[in-house]
Amino acid sequence: MSALPLALLLCVLLIRGWELPEDPENRWLSDDNPAMSYICPHGGSISVIVSQYNTKTNERVWDFACKASFKMRIHCNWTKYVNRFDEGINFSCPGNALICGVRNLHLDPYKDRKWRFYCCKSDQTCYANCKWTPYINHAEEYFSWNTPNDTFLVGAVRYHNNTKQRRWQYRYCEEFPTTVV
Repeated sequence: MSALPLALLLCVLLIRGWELPEDPENRWLSDDNPAMSYICPHGGSISVIVSQYNTKTNERVWDFACKASFKMRIHCNWTKYVNRFDEGINFSCPGNALICGVRNLHLDPYKDRKWRFYCCKSDQTCYANCKWTPYINHAEEYFSWNTPNDTFLVGAVRYHNNTKQRRWQYRYCEEFPTTVV
């Protein structure tokens, strides 16, 4: 590939942000592994979450996409597991941080996953006017969720019971740059 088409492709990616390809089924992160992990490219935060129930493995498969979110230096950390097996989740990144990655662990006896989140923040940005989505799926239902325009993902709720019922909500906020004195 010559330098010009590559440069043009990079410009298009920067203008449009990081998006899912036309065929997301080729990117599924499968839950039939003991662990699943996804981290956005540096400076990005998760902006698209797609999940589908796989009837062959009785697990969900996931896909994520990111958007450019930070212009300044950022600090990132993995949380500890935010739930135990067979428990729900009620999590928001602390201290004006965005969700920039996810990781989970599966154990067969539980048929469930423990989740961790990769939270990143910039000292020059804070988030406000936060809202929660309603539940965006029912048991074993496909879903695709995008952060609304000019907002960023900061939290997640997972309702859980042992009848394969796992429903998700997401928390998103608007950005407010701060002035460094």
